[in-house]
Amino acid sequence: MRQVQDFAGPPGRRRVGGRLGLVAVGIALCASAALASPQAASAAGNTAPLLWTAPASVDTKPIDSLTCVSADLCVGVDRGGDVLWSTAPSGGARRWHTADVDGSTELTGVSCPAASLCVAVDAAGNAVTSTAPTAGRHAWTVTRIDTNTTQKNSDNGDSVLLRDVSCPSTSLCVAVDAVGDALTSTAPTAGSAAWVATHIDGNRTQDCTGSGLACQPPLVGVSCPSTSECAAVDFAGNVLTSDHPSSAASPWSSATTDGGALSSLYGVSCPTSAFCATVDGFAGKVITFDPTVASRQLTRSLPYSLDGIWCPSRSLCLASVETEGGISGLLGSFDPASPDSTWRLSSLGGVNAVACPRSDVCLAADDEGNIAAGVTTRSVDAELSTALLSRRRLPSIAKLDRTHRDRLTVSSAIASRISLRWVARLHGRRIVAGSASARFSAPGKAHLTLLLSAAGRALFRAAKSVKVSATATFAASTGSVKRTAKLIFTRARRR
Repeated sequence: MRQVQDFAGPPGRRRVGGRLGLVAVGIALCASAALASPQAASAAGNTAPLLWTAPASVDTKPIDSLTCVSADLCVGVDRGGDVLWSTAPSGGARRWHTADVDGSTELTGVSCPAASLCVAVDAAGNAVTSTAPTAGRHAWTVTRIDTNTTQKNSDNGDSVLLRDVSCPSTSLCVAVDAVGDALTSTAPTAGSAAWVATHIDGNRTQDCTGSGLACQPPLVGVSCPSTSECAAVDFAGNVLTSDHPSSAASPWSSATTDGGALSSLYGVSCPTSAFCATVDGFAGKVITFDPTVASRQLTRSLPYSLDGIWCPSRSLCLASVETEGGISGLLGSFDPASPDSTWRLSSLGGVNAVACPRSDVCLAADDEGNIAAGVTTRSVDAELSTALLSRRRLPSIAKLDRTHRDRLTVSSAIASRISLRWVARLHGRRIVAGSASARFSAPGKAHLTLLLSAAGRALFRAAKSVKVSATATFAASTGSVKRTAKLIFTRARRR
């Protein structure tokens, strides 16, 4: 039995001291601008990559990990032994359910490769598995898979053994622990004998003067984009990779980050077999790499300490940060793999975990049991342009003159408010010709009825052609996106 001594390392995604929950903390816009490349511009200007809802309280304990099987199922775990799940994860607090599956033991990670399998790991060395994750507490089984022990760690005052788990398929799960071991199983629900422990991390904690386990850095994160590729990171600044993670006989390769200068990696995310990202907790650096050539890395410095990173794809990464003033936020980038990547700051703070049920929708969970839903600004921009500003579906002047209204259908992936306004000139004066708005309390579709104002009715009355500046706005808790288009109306319907 291996026993780990005290070390200065993270308990996973936890930080010493208090953290703000998922709240809009009023980070100045200049902070976002300072991170943006002058040449880079997204559809939403200086807006962060995602707009977020107000946080919904779904749990009474800190949520440490989230995973989404599909748009219809997301599962999380908390620091008090509870599993939480939702089949409508963006639908607010009422759509989430919780069950105590592990007593009071802290659950540190969860991975669900399919709706028929979820695997969580805990601080005591157990795998907590279910083939029906939405069926409640009795559908989960607790199995001891790691016989090592931990003493209280200097980083958080707790004993945390298993730190993370990743299941690229129902036939392979890989967990990592605080003493440098990877635990793998090709049949994760088949009991403790189906899990094999292999010591994969031969690195030493930096500046450690002792020997053996006293200098063993903990593995703090693992991500397996496929059954033939896994990457893990430790708290001594090393990246470990394997192209045969299911084989205990196959060694893992190790590479330092930033030339060996980094010492506090916090989590790893590999959305594809050719792209991974990790962050340095104290130095404020994002490191991206190809796990097949882990020594070939791209490092970017950001003006914050970084506590975790989640990349649903190669074209979107989100990182939890804390500013020098102790204010937490969420950084995002649409081009994280680029040497000139642009990172913009959202005021959503205290984030412990991120998972994305769709390519354009993500969830963020925090230390206070809250979950917020976010939608990408690119998808918002596309919806506004297509649904509200398209030149292909303009009504004729004759129809507007007769009905004094235009009926449109628009969708929102999160709780939000969408509005539309037409502005034009009448007799040399600038007028609001018409407006409409809809409020979404949950994802869905809504019909907007744009009503012409008195001035708008006068504008379209007997006109042969009318030019209008149309502005569509999508507003969520952490910001808004505006899209403007010039519309030209004619007396006859365009074909």
